[in-house]
Amino acid sequence: MSFATVVLLDRWPQPSTSPEPVVFATDTQLCVRYCTAREQIVVIHFPLVKKIQFGAPNDEALGGHPLIRLGLKHYHIHRIDNSPWLAELEQRNAIHPRHNKQRFLEDAIHYIFTFQDSTLECIVIEGEFWHPKVQVFTSEQKARDVWRELINNIDA
Repeated sequence: MSFATVVLLDRWPQPSTSPEPVVFATDTQLCVRYCTAREQIVVIHFPLVKKIQFGAPNDEALGGHPLIRLGLKHYHIHRIDNSPWLAELEQRNAIHPRHNKQRFLEDAIHYIFTFQDSTLECIVIEGEFWHPKVQVFTSEQKARDVWRELINNIDA
């Protein structure tokens, strides 16, 4: 049995203590926008998402998250290796007549973003053709323009 491992993604721009996150999702794509401590605006596009969860716990209740004892930190972005949430999702899908466990889990990544008033968890597919696009802006206007263009292209 493999145990979950929390990996801090220090190379990713980390959220500030008041990040004002915005999430836009369709059944296949996810966009996240938040602020950093350096007063930058981050826009991340995940082109292929399997599942998202956004809301509780906030920073004051993060201690109740089941992965906290494994290193989940406040105001950070994490990757969860051997994710129990992904394993649960795979088990639920196992009823499908053409389910293939290896193929289902292949390239699936569980991320956790811990913000001040919320937590975002997502399971995305990454691979040769699918990878997140992380953009960092110092201009609010430029970040808004890119956000609108991204949302309009997804919505089209």
